[in-house]
Amino acid sequence: MQSWQTTYLGTRELPRDINAFEMQAFFTFEHSELEVINTRRSSEHKLGLALHMGFLRMSGRLLNAFRIVPSALWSHLGRELGIKAPDVASLRAMYGRDRTLFDHQQVACATLGFRWMNEHQRRALVRELHDEVSRCADREQLLVRARQWLYEHQLLIMHDRAIRTLIAAALTQFEAETCSTIRETIPQVKRDRWSTLLVEIRSDGQTQQSWLWAAPAKHSTRQISEVLERIEYLYTLDVHQHLHELPDIIVRRYARRMASRPPSASARIREPAHTVEVACFLRYCLFTATDQLILMVQRRIADLWRQVAASIPNAVNWATLYQTLLAELGAL
Repeated sequence: MQSWQTTYLGTRELPRDINAFEMQAFFTFEHSELEVINTRRSSEHKLGLALHMGFLRMSGRLLNAFRIVPSALWSHLGRELGIKAPDVASLRAMYGRDRTLFDHQQVACATLGFRWMNEHQRRALVRELHDEVSRCADREQLLVRARQWLYEHQLLIMHDRAIRTLIAAALTQFEAETCSTIRETIPQVKRDRWSTLLVEIRSDGQTQQSWLWAAPAKHSTRQISEVLERIEYLYTLDVHQHLHELPDIIVRRYARRMASRPPSASARIREPAHTVEVACFLRYCLFTATDQLILMVQRRIADLWRQVAASIPNAVNWATLYQTLLAELGAL
């Protein structure tokens, strides 16, 4: 399957602006497929079956909508089958009986090798999604990956609600496994301490959670000192000793989820999500604070360099300049 085809996977209707390339890719038939199409008696049924086969190849789903089919597509199918195609026609006009529509859907599936997913395949898809969760944090991307997996295994793509249910099951399973790993590696006493400290109120009126998440506004000496204070605080909690095996994308996902809520609301989150969020939040805060400190020091050094360079004459004593700069940095 080509990557550009992902756009059409799971679609329920024919695109209005289907172009010549897409018609050639999806609605051009092999000899064996033409033989199946030509077993239909009337031209209308030949066109209808060809339309269903092309749509299934394009989207991985059955065509049920009764919208008007683009005239350019009818013309293309007519040329493919060597018959006169209607200028404008809908599926409703072509099928007098629902039974014929159902029959064409079944023949299209049999010809292209598509079938409905069984229980064994459903479990396999959940396993695939479970593996994908560790690399992808976006539910919409997981939905796309599920459609791709179904199409690659020649399984009819289900309704989005059914796929999202499987995605939720995979996320729940992954979350439970992550929580189990955290509980095995971090003592209960330490985890309880982390949860308690995050909702504590500081002397400035902020909760520890809000203080740890706040981004520095500048790269002044005072701001650098505050970021250093956060890093030292996280080190006293032994955050740096844990969660090394957890992918950064997972740490970031749960940390941001916790940061998006008030601390009082985060404290009410049920297990296993609460344990995972607290551990990932502290770990991610350590990551970001360390990155912020490096960037702020780099900017501060650049500022000091410009200030020193502007305060000395053109005839520079580089040794003196170097000593002056070191003295300024030492003041930090």
